[in-house]
Amino acid sequence: MNGAFGAEITGVDLAALDDTGFAALAGILRERRVLCVRGQAHLAPTRFLEFARRFGDVTPYPFGEPMEGVPEILRIIKEPSSKGNFGGVWHTDSPYHEIPPSHTVIMGIDIPEGGGDTLVADMRAAYEALPQEVKDRIRDMDGIFTATRVHGSAGAGLELGDVKRVADRKRADQEFRHPLVRTHPETGLPGLYVSACHMSGLAGLPADEAHSLIDYLADHVVRDEFTARIRWTRGTVAVLDNRCVQHKALNDYPGRRREIHRIQITDGRRPTRRGKVSP
Repeated sequence: MNGAFGAEITGVDLAALDDTGFAALAGILRERRVLCVRGQAHLAPTRFLEFARRFGDVTPYPFGEPMEGVPEILRIIKEPSSKGNFGGVWHTDSPYHEIPPSHTVIMGIDIPEGGGDTLVADMRAAYEALPQEVKDRIRDMDGIFTATRVHGSAGAGLELGDVKRVADRKRADQEFRHPLVRTHPETGLPGLYVSACHMSGLAGLPADEAHSLIDYLADHVVRDEFTARIRWTRGTVAVLDNRCVQHKALNDYPGRRREIHRIQITDGRRPTRRGKVSP
């Protein structure tokens, strides 16, 4: 991959991957935070779903109409006539759940000849680079995460491209508290857990102070030295570790069509500051 982290894998057939091969991929993901596996255009949606489920249980996306026949998959589409795109701001996927998705698994289906890349940012490296006084200040803070600014009563909603929006204001306005600095359950390493478009504040701080700190951290995470780029091709399967990675879909392909398929996966573990680390 082009950037500070991530791994690109070739010569693998995900439909024929045995347990040893999957364990190897999972180990690379644990170390590199993002995987891009090329050459998987032969995967039918059901086989793509089978691969994604090896990381955990599916977390349905509550605000977009799912794929007909395979409801675990969200088709993310932007037609040539559309202006906005889905996921066009920096975020980590669906942190507004009580147990947010641990992984996002994405497959390139219809990719424009130029543009349409996805930027990714390493929240673990961003945390490590913070000044010590900032680390001390945020160590025990909780963020307040909600979908209300995107899908609820607190805002008009971001563009979803040509994904049909599902209105569920009650669910969108729910709030959950998660650590601002979370421990990765597999590596034991700390990282920021920030998703500015999905945050309404920080527990215990006045609104102006909270939003100022969120903005500072959000800008810090996406500095060039913490980012990488997924260059999509048809049949590329990407796996993002949402526990330590943010991403942003670029909207730089006017007049061209783009379609990717996305599955969100949960490992069943709530974000913690100091959790038991898996072997």
